[in-house]
Amino acid sequence: MTHIGVMAVATVLSVFGWLTLLVNGATLFLIVLIIRHKVTKSDSGRTYEVRAQQVATLVTVAASLGSLYLSEIGDLTPCRWCWIQRTAMYPLALVLVISWITGDRFVRRYATPIALLGLAASTWHYLLQQVPSLSDSNSCSLSTPCSVTYIEKFGFISIPWMAGSVFLLSLALLLGFRSFESPAR
Repeated sequence: MTHIGVMAVATVLSVFGWLTLLVNGATLFLIVLIIRHKVTKSDSGRTYEVRAQQVATLVTVAASLGSLYLSEIGDLTPCRWCWIQRTAMYPLALVLVISWITGDRFVRRYATPIALLGLAASTWHYLLQQVPSLSDSNSCSLSTPCSVTYIEKFGFISIPWMAGSVFLLSLALLLGFRSFESPAR
């Protein structure tokens, strides 16, 4: 990779770090909004649900494209736990895109378990990076160890944190903004 290519990847990683902060802030805001019951039982409930699913779709598609950028253009080889997170993120994005196109109102039933599994994998991977005693885990290879932190922005944002942030935002959107008129799901 050329010097210009390395600089471009570093710039993109910085942008990803800032976007992750934005996602974290939005997630915190949404959780507070949900807890305070600002989404009322009104006709706008379905509108909130549709918009929330659309935002979740856009965020998961962007995360999927970002992960492909990091491995295919940025030459960052994904470790095993990165692949596990991808096996959750890619189908989640696809399911949400199909839901958006078809107007599927029941996407929460199958998107939520995928996002939960992805969040669990991201959390474990982040712990592998942050807790040295866990990094001796046999789940990773010598050529691409899971404990390596390719990026650390603001002292805590790494690739697993980024993925986990997207999974958590998706869960907040899918579970927190559902229409009250629709059947329980």
